[in-house]
Amino acid sequence: MRESSNGLIYSSAAYLNHMSANWDALVLDDYEAIMPLPWKKKWSLHYIYPPAFTQQLGIISSLNVDMQMSAAFLRGIPKKFSYLEVNLNAGNPMEGDCKLRKNYLLFLDPDYTNLRKNYSRSARRNIAQAEAREIKVVEQADPQEIIQLHRRRFNDEIGPGKKDYDLFLKLIQHLNSSGQCYCIAAINNTGQIIAGSIYTLFKDRVTFVINGNNSESLASGATHLLMDHSIKKFCGRPLVLDFEGSDHPNFARFYEQYGAKPEYFAFVRRNRLPWPLHLLKPSDNVYNF
Repeated sequence: MRESSNGLIYSSAAYLNHMSANWDALVLDDYEAIMPLPWKKKWSLHYIYPPAFTQQLGIISSLNVDMQMSAAFLRGIPKKFSYLEVNLNAGNPMEGDCKLRKNYLLFLDPDYTNLRKNYSRSARRNIAQAEAREIKVVEQADPQEIIQLHRRRFNDEIGPGKKDYDLFLKLIQHLNSSGQCYCIAAINNTGQIIAGSIYTLFKDRVTFVINGNNSESLASGATHLLMDHSIKKFCGRPLVLDFEGSDHPNFARFYEQYGAKPEYFAFVRRNRLPWPLHLLKPSDNVYNF
């Protein structure tokens, strides 16, 4: 896993054990390549699904993953799985007509001065506004408070529900205890937390997993200040800031304000449900295998 060129934290056993209801894996030879398969069972039917807060899985390998390997792993998924939705990773090339999803990356090798040159005017303005309002950044923030801010902000409308957030909190607490997590918060001049961000740390990747904020944060530029603080903290090293998305235009604009560039990964769906259950789920095969 750590020796693989495209291994992400989502494929680690700790992440899968916390966020997946169940999971198996396809394995090539002596673990030269692995494809985790998170799954659930309903009405005696097995299906593969993308767990909450798990952006990319797919094939991880110390070998070069080419189109033939990607196709072979997909064909190797057992037939018992009647329905599957799989987010591969950016290191899994695909051929044919498949749906591509967007992620944003910022390479942190340059020093802070050079990275800041690529900030948009909007990002600079929001950071200056937060500083003028005496918004302060604190590290080692409580992840539970940040998750609560996120839930209140989006009201469970972007996918995850209460159970998902509960599992995610336990995961972050576990990662925090092993130094694989970075939690920061923005505090106003009365000492109230108005925004917070959670990052995972794995190999050379700093992943922006979740951000929570309130209306005061949106008006004061606190989230921009948090992102600037994180870039300043990790810059000048051979690290990648992974913004974890997004196809959503508003989120994409926020990431682009810091000079982040898109990369793409494939989404695969297959509907093998028996009729009439077949009609209850999308049936378009975005990749034939």
